[in-house]
Amino acid sequence: MMPHDQDGLAALFHAGAAQASQTLAAWLGRPASMLIDRLARVSLTDAVAVLGGADAEPICGCGMQVTGALSGGLVLAATNAAGLTLADLILDRPVGCSREWGELERSAVIETANIVGCSYLNAIAAGLHGDRAGGILPSPPWFIHDYPAAVMEAAVVSQAAASETVVLAESAFRLDGVPIRCGLVFVPDQSVLDLFGATGSDRRP
Repeated sequence: MMPHDQDGLAALFHAGAAQASQTLAAWLGRPASMLIDRLARVSLTDAVAVLGGADAEPICGCGMQVTGALSGGLVLAATNAAGLTLADLILDRPVGCSREWGELERSAVIETANIVGCSYLNAIAAGLHGDRAGGILPSPPWFIHDYPAAVMEAAVVSQAAASETVVLAESAFRLDGVPIRCGLVFVPDQSVLDLFGATGSDRRP
């Protein structure tokens, strides 16, 4: 499959989210899903601000750069409270136990970003390239607890040199049917930007 329009590209990201939902549910051992909230072509300035404005509270994020069959930047971002809740769920302890970002809590969400993010990206790469998809090559994920712009800059840094606009795919998690302020933001490279088309605009699938 090689989509050349917004609907085709949106279908790819939905397929990636469906695969990531299965992986997330298996990883957490409870019903979970990941849904595409928005697929948009935006300016770098708007992309950096997508997680919150200058007056927003610090958030947490786990980022990685990806090369191979699909390239770009991906970040698992969450409010501080949602990130610590996710850490408790992963560590199989009552929600509220985690009150600060110790080594154990950081490791838990980093591993989640790696497992769920790679599942998501592999499904998208397979849709783009079929049997020629090969593999994706993610960098070791890193943890950051900072203001939203600093977290998001990690996802767009490699694309900034190539274009003043980027494709932005935002997703949100639901755990046991309850929304949690946590999601994946993926900024693919220029090749996917070209598939999105010169007239691509904000879409909320």
